[in-house]
Amino acid sequence: MMTRIAAALLFGALALSPGLSLAADDSSSLETAIQNAKTPADHAALAQDYKAKAEEARAMATRHKGMGSMYQPQKNSAAAGHCQNIATKYMGIAEDYDALAKEEAAKAK
Repeated sequence: MMTRIAAALLFGALALSPGLSLAADDSSSLETAIQNAKTPADHAALAQDYKAKAEEARAMATRHKGMGSMYQPQKNSAAAGHCQNIATKYMGIAEDYDALAKEEAAKAK
């Protein structure tokens, strides 16, 4: 059981490490794209970016649901609730990105 927990923690740490360094670079270019969006093509590009971010958030939600299921055999595991809470938050983030993508797609028309 401890091996599964250790593997889940290691997997989570490795999964988040590269994303943190890329997030800083990505946010800078995203901010520039938002500020400079004037043409339908600019807005279409933003819509695509938001759709990709929604999919990334859904993938993270799925990952956390999976990690939570690893804790299910344990009774009263706070970790299972923790993973479910994170999965729920990522699904909310995905929905927010979907809304942004829809708005930008409308501006692209």
